[in-house]
Amino acid sequence: MVKQRLHSPSETQLRNLKQFADMNEGDFEEYLQDSVGPTLSKADKKQMESAIKEKLSDFDDDYDLSDLKINDRLVLRNLIRAIITLEDLENEFYALRKDISNSNILLLDRLSKVMNHLRRDISDMQDDLKLTRRIRKESQEENFATYLENLQEKARKFYRQKMLYIFCPECKRLLSTVWLLQTEANNVLNLECSNCSNKFATTLSEIYMTDNRNIENVKIP
Repeated sequence: MVKQRLHSPSETQLRNLKQFADMNEGDFEEYLQDSVGPTLSKADKKQMESAIKEKLSDFDDDYDLSDLKINDRLVLRNLIRAIITLEDLENEFYALRKDISNSNILLLDRLSKVMNHLRRDISDMQDDLKLTRRIRKESQEENFATYLENLQEKARKFYRQKMLYIFCPECKRLLSTVWLLQTEANNVLNLECSNCSNKFATTLSEIYMTDNRNIENVKIP
């Protein structure tokens, strides 16, 4: 079963439909009165457009709307209208709750059902646009975590490619790490191991040819 949404096409969207192309403005207004119901006054329309513009600005602050297609922008506009309508209905609902009586209990029940329908409608449109804060937050956290992990891995690889690890040939203790600015020079490093007192010399440039370590079978920390 296809879910039906509460938002309806705007007057401008109706006016642009093919069946109304040959209808003059007077006949079109009469059609709206008979078929759609009372329309907003110019002042109300201006107020609604101002509210929509304000909500759109809020969405633009929180989300990147630059890549939205025309259909998505229409959905976004309907989403904003639904949010405004829900806010108005909630204000009316809570005002009526202050004085519950037999005369308004049915109205409260109907308002509650309409608001629940609107909330589902709003949630569906947010999912269509992928604008829910939960999705946006999870996406950001995932992207940042992936970026950070990749950055750390690149840093480790770069560090190990540049750094030379010098171990004692006798006891295999790591004695020194060296970062050469001039990798081609034949610099010799003389060391004495503090653990086993072994003395030895190593040519630093040659260590690059043995996986950046002076002896084999040792693990780089």
